[in-house]
Amino acid sequence: MTFRDLIGQQQVKELLSDSIRTGRVGQAYLFNGPEGIGRRTMALCFAEALTCEHGGPLPCGSCRPCILNRSGTNPDIIWIRAKEGRSTVGVEDVRSVQEEISTAPRFGKYKIILFEHAEKMTVQAQNALLKTLEEPPPYIIMILISSNSGALLDTVKSRSVRIDFKRYTDEEIVCAFERAHGGGGTDRHILCEYADGIIGRALLMADSAQYENLCRRILECLGALRDGGGAALCDMEELLAEYAPQKEILFFTLYSVFRDLALSARYGEEIPLQNVPAAGEIRKLSEKIGYHDAMDCIGRIGSAWRLIGQNVNYRLAADALAIRIQEVIHHG
Repeated sequence: MTFRDLIGQQQVKELLSDSIRTGRVGQAYLFNGPEGIGRRTMALCFAEALTCEHGGPLPCGSCRPCILNRSGTNPDIIWIRAKEGRSTVGVEDVRSVQEEISTAPRFGKYKIILFEHAEKMTVQAQNALLKTLEEPPPYIIMILISSNSGALLDTVKSRSVRIDFKRYTDEEIVCAFERAHGGGGTDRHILCEYADGIIGRALLMADSAQYENLCRRILECLGALRDGGGAALCDMEELLAEYAPQKEILFFTLYSVFRDLALSARYGEEIPLQNVPAAGEIRKLSEKIGYHDAMDCIGRIGSAWRLIGQNVNYRLAADALAIRIQEVIHHG
């Protein structure tokens, strides 16, 4: 993949392309933005262009490094990640690249070191990296890929060219989705609402039938929760647990359903709903739950999502959310 193949992020592509074209490539970059915004893909395109033997922002595709890049086996592109089973990048991970840094590239002009999830580097690991950032060999280019630049030391950030990735437009989101999955079957409004400007999220919504099924299952659980009972609570907890690997879609759908319940309770049929296929069920349930209880649940969903984002155990947060939703909407 090349810069030409990437959708959006035009300013980033121009900046990186110009740096290659003019020979003014920085030795350390910080690619900052939320997960799924395209930082990793952009970093890899940049690395593959830099390692091409013919130079220029678009790799030739035929030289030895380009052939190796296609199979992901170019020894001059090195990824640094947390070891399996660990949540941080430690000193030993950073020091493991010192030998690579001290040796010249095998093929082209540059050797690229990419730090995936740079925000997971411990303070000690960042301090170990500082010496290399201060005096890197001329052939070394480091790219720190981060979703939280606040977790990085100021001394690390000050030695890097910072590039902030912007959220995509709705048109770019739809274009990326259709390129990957074709044009049919997914409601574009829901797709863009869920993506919130992040292409990576949009690509998760390939199956609109799955989304509609999840929406209906949530409504069934809410109807049972409102009537009370331990069995209904267990069903809701099991649904939340089942979707733990797809928690982003789950929480978006929960929010979307309660948004529709709140609007339907307040305005009736005057306002369109997001979840059109389930509009009938939503209208009926909204009469029972009401506007204020639906809005209360939206707040609780947001609180649970923030806790999960702070690495609170997912199952504990999800079970607590199910209990709180039942407490709000149950009318015995």
